[in-house]
Amino acid sequence: MDFLHFKNHFQREKLLSLYLIHGEEGFFVKEAISLIKSRTLEGDDTGLVETDGEMTSLSTVMEEVRTPSLFASGSRKLVLVYNADGLFKESSGVWERYISSPPTDCVLVLVCKDVDTKGGAYDKIKKKGGSVDCRRLKGNELTPWILERVRHYGKQISLDASRILQENVGDNLLLLDGHIEKLALYLGSRTRIEVSDVEELVGYDRQQKVFDFTGAVARRDTALALKVLHQLMALMKSGEEAQKVIPPMAWQMKRLLQAKRILASGKDRETVARELNIRYSRFLEELVNQTQLFSEVELERDYQFLLETDIHSKTNSTDTRLLLETLVFKLCK
Repeated sequence: MDFLHFKNHFQREKLLSLYLIHGEEGFFVKEAISLIKSRTLEGDDTGLVETDGEMTSLSTVMEEVRTPSLFASGSRKLVLVYNADGLFKESSGVWERYISSPPTDCVLVLVCKDVDTKGGAYDKIKKKGGSVDCRRLKGNELTPWILERVRHYGKQISLDASRILQENVGDNLLLLDGHIEKLALYLGSRTRIEVSDVEELVGYDRQQKVFDFTGAVARRDTALALKVLHQLMALMKSGEEAQKVIPPMAWQMKRLLQAKRILASGKDRETVARELNIRYSRFLEELVNQTQLFSEVELERDYQFLLETDIHSKTNSTDTRLLLETLVFKLCK
């Protein structure tokens, strides 16, 4: 099941012995883990064991699962295995046997980025209701999520304000949630987030800079792309520039690719605006103009470069400025 379905039904369903959390949306992965932790441990973290699947063996995991907790005052133990892709892929038979005869006092959670959804173990986990697909939200799926997340902070948001928030921040849910929380605090006693609030706190500067960046890349203007990159980094005012600068760039490159495909299919720019939730005509005009500067192959390649750099920024200690400047040279090559 997808994460949103899991979230809506988890508290009412029977707690399972095995959950497989998989997908690229880190925000959903984090929430799914939090929900399982809360219900399993009931506030007593002494029953929690966390390990990295890339640093441990399957036999160690299974021994941990079968061993009762010596410290937990509650009846259940929770074993969380991060980066469990290899363990799950190579041990399908083990997981099938585990599902058939699970321990009664332990919940095992495997966290994977990608899984083979055609395997026997996956089918059995899915049938039991233990598969949680944390896929990224696409297009129009973002608006309902934003509305729900705003309600989580005790506020409301106009549809226009929601669209502007998407245009400026992109589809990274962690970043969107951060901005929504900031907007909720900014409102104080007011209950509704309006367009003016988003413009005040999120602003148009970053969105325009992202357009400037992709325009410079399209024209292979390395000097200008570097200049805009440094301006974007200054706007972030953070020590984690790579993790904050790359998502809106990737979002923009993805929208360029989507827009190019829509136009290539014979549809008009109004269709582009509707399908990509673009509210402002000047942003639509710039987007359409930039699609003419890229080939579809170039957009696919550049989008992949951005995703690879985003992953690298989160898993390596490379200096962020050097990492981003190297990305610019690759994109403008």
